[in-house]
Amino acid sequence: MPILPTSLLVHVLNVGDGDAIVIEFPEVDGDRRYGLVDCYSSKKTLDYLAKLGITELEFVCATHPHYDHIRGMPALLDAYKGRIMDFWDSGFRHTSLTYDKVIAKVVADRRIRYSRVTSGMETVCNGVKVTVLAPSIALRNRYDTWGVNINNASIVLKLEYKAKGVKNPSVIILGADAQFDSWSNVVEEFPAWEKTANPDQRIQVDRGRNPLNCQVLKVSHHGSKHGTLLEFVEKLSPGHAIVSCSSTSSYGFPHEIAKLALEETSSGLYYTDGAPHESRSGTTVVVSNGTNRPEIRELGEARSAMAAPPVPP
Repeated sequence: MPILPTSLLVHVLNVGDGDAIVIEFPEVDGDRRYGLVDCYSSKKTLDYLAKLGITELEFVCATHPHYDHIRGMPALLDAYKGRIMDFWDSGFRHTSLTYDKVIAKVVADRRIRYSRVTSGMETVCNGVKVTVLAPSIALRNRYDTWGVNINNASIVLKLEYKAKGVKNPSVIILGADAQFDSWSNVVEEFPAWEKTANPDQRIQVDRGRNPLNCQVLKVSHHGSKHGTLLEFVEKLSPGHAIVSCSSTSSYGFPHEIAKLALEETSSGLYYTDGAPHESRSGTTVVVSNGTNRPEIRELGEARSAMAAPPVPP
């Protein structure tokens, strides 16, 4: 599949047990826009952004305040000071020094518009609809009362892109570190309507009306068994699943039970820095031209190496 000016690209960087995802939105009137979801390794992320020639970011999203998602964020905010439009935060107040630095730098940058996003928020960037699937408002309202696991505070994003004249859009879901409580709310708030053979059921809607069905899933929590459940993955039914994980994970990621669930539902499974018994995909790039048949490109580099991002010919 050729990379066109109108292509949507999602780059899942190989940073081990952490996340750093660069989004290239399609070009409109000669203008491409870019987003960044999490930043574990500032060096690799900044080098990659430089190789793509990215000078401004439409938004930066810190999915949740865990170190493996925001470690490199202070350096990134320094490097792009005055050149970031929006900063999205889950609103989960964390006591770490790294999170304090992130918020302080966001506040100090007068150009940044700061938002604590929750499920249902939508925006459109160069023809791509970006929907926040999580955290749900129910979880958001419990942060300071009943308590919420920090992973379940994760911002989960859905990217939906449909080219002109195409019936079925390209859908990519970025799962951050969402776990059971979060996904249960997602499934409840974005339900699929299904036609059944039961004559007493009056809902007669095609099974295809499933707002969570996607072609690509960036797997939650680096392949943890707490973030990948068979029933939930079956609802998403991703054609491809990308796991951002380390070949030497101290947590044992990806967990075997998660791998089995993904193998049950996905035809393509990619590990950015796979363990010795898995193939390493390196930085993994989703290329979509606005149809429900995106292409996956594996750059194959080691975690410590720099990848050469794909660019238009």
